[in-house]
Amino acid sequence: MPKVVLFLLLLLVCRCSVLWGQTPNLPATRTCGTTQVQQKQIEQNPAIAQRLERVKTKAASFMLGMSRTRYNQPIIQIPVVFHIVYHRSEENISDEQIQSQLEVLNQDYRRWNTDTANTLTAFKKVAADAGIQFCLATIDPLGQPTSGITRTYTNSVGFSTDEAVKYTAQGGKDAWDPSKYLNIWVCNLENGYLGYGQFPDGPPEIDGVVLLYQVVGSYPANPYLFAFNQGRTATHEVGHWLGLEHIWGQKEFDCTDSDGIADTPNQDKANQGCPTGTVTSCDNAQQGGDMYQNFMDYTDDSCMNLFTLDQAAYMQAVVNTSRAGLLSAVVCEFPLRADFNASDSIITVGSTIQFSDNSIGIRATSWQWTFEGGSPATSTVQNPEVLYDKPGRYAVTLTVRNGALGSTKTKTAYIFVTAGEPRIYPNPTPRFTTLELPADYEVQTVLLLNALGQTVRTGMPENSLIKFDLAGLANGIYYTKIVLKNGRVVTKKVLVLRE
Repeated sequence: MPKVVLFLLLLLVCRCSVLWGQTPNLPATRTCGTTQVQQKQIEQNPAIAQRLERVKTKAASFMLGMSRTRYNQPIIQIPVVFHIVYHRSEENISDEQIQSQLEVLNQDYRRWNTDTANTLTAFKKVAADAGIQFCLATIDPLGQPTSGITRTYTNSVGFSTDEAVKYTAQGGKDAWDPSKYLNIWVCNLENGYLGYGQFPDGPPEIDGVVLLYQVVGSYPANPYLFAFNQGRTATHEVGHWLGLEHIWGQKEFDCTDSDGIADTPNQDKANQGCPTGTVTSCDNAQQGGDMYQNFMDYTDDSCMNLFTLDQAAYMQAVVNTSRAGLLSAVVCEFPLRADFNASDSIITVGSTIQFSDNSIGIRATSWQWTFEGGSPATSTVQNPEVLYDKPGRYAVTLTVRNGALGSTKTKTAYIFVTAGEPRIYPNPTPRFTTLELPADYEVQTVLLLNALGQTVRTGMPENSLIKFDLAGLANGIYYTKIVLKNGRVVTKKVLVLRE
C-alpha cells in the first residue's frame, strides 16, 4: 500500500509540474540578449554603430524641437504581429496568452498597470505614461485580413540569437514590413535568454523582438510559475526596440557609462530579484538610488513598474524619426481614434483652459473642436486655449481626420465652471441641498450650523461640491460655514422648508 501511495503522489507531482510549467530549464534570473546581439552585429558590420548614433542624434533633435513648442504628441498606436514558431505543442501558445501580453504592453506603456502604487516615493514624480499603445494588426502586408498572429511549425527544437527564427528558409518566419509593424517572434529561445530586441535602424529583415514562449503574457494566461510570468520581458525588449538602453548603460560595473536618459539615476550594474528600500551605487543616493523598478533594469516581473518622463519622451522621439512609418500604418481595428484632455476640468468663472489633442493611432492632419459655453466656441487648432466666463457644466467635442479616416469624441459635462462665490441649491429645500464652492477655494472644513450656532452637519468638498442630507432637521434657517485654509470664513444661508 505505501508503494501505491508513493506512486500516486509522484504521478500527481509530475502532472502538476506539466500543468503549471514548472520545468527545470526556466531561468532564475533575468537575461536579455540585446546587448550581445548588438555587439555581434557591430563586429560584423561596423557601420551599424554609426547608424545607432544617428538614431540618437535624430531623437535628441526632435526632443529639442518638442521642448520649444506647445505641441502635444498624440498617443501612438503600434500594430503588432506575433510570429509563433513552435516545435512542441506547448510552444504553440494560445491566443489568450498573446492577448494577455498585448494587455500588459498597453498597461505598462500607458502607466495603467495596477502596481504603480508600488513605485518608490523618490521616483513617483518622474514615472510616466509613455503615450504608446499596441494593437494586433488586422491587415497583413498583402492587404488581406489577419488576426495579427502567424503560426509556423518548425523542425528546429530551439533557436539561439543567430536570428534563424526570423527567416522562413531557416525554420522560422520572415518578418513583416518593420516600417509598418512591430514583429514579435515567440519560440523556444535557447542559451538561457528570456528575449532580445533589435534597436532602431538595424537590418529590416531581422527588425523586431524575440521572446521565450514561457515569458509571454501574465498569469493565469501564462501558466509558468516563475519570476518572469507577468509579461514584463516583452515590455523590456520593446523598450530596446524603441531605442532605450539598459538603465545602467552597456557596461556593467562601470559608473562612467550611462543609458543617456537624464532622469534615470546612474547605476553601475543590473539589479536582480526584487530589492527593497534604497539601493545605491555610483553616488546616486541624492537621486533616490538605483531605479531598480524601471522596466529597463533586470529585476523580476513583479518588481518592475515604471518608465520615466525622459524615457517616454525619447521613445516618442524615436517613433517620430527612426520609426516614422508606424505613424501612418493603418492596420489596426481603430487606426484613428479621437481623444483629448484638458489642463483642468474644474475652474472658476473667467478662467482659461488649455486643451490637448490626445488622439490615438495615425497622426491627425485636421482638428475640429466645439466648446459649449466657451470662447471661442469652435477651433481648428490642434491644442487650443478656451475661456469660460459663465458658470455651468459644458460639453467638449473633437473631430480628427487624416484623409478619409475620421473619428469624433464628445465628453458631456466635461468642464465644470464654478461661480466666483459659493452657491447653494436648491434653496429652500425639503431635504437635500448642494453647496458649490469656487474651484480655487482651499477648504479646511465646512460646517452646517443651526440658528443657535450648533453644528448639525460637517463635510469636505469633492470636486468643489458638498451634498447635505437634511433629514431630521426642523424647518428653519441654517448656515453653511466654509472655513478656508487662509483663515477666511464664508457663510451662506439655507432654508429647510417642508410642507
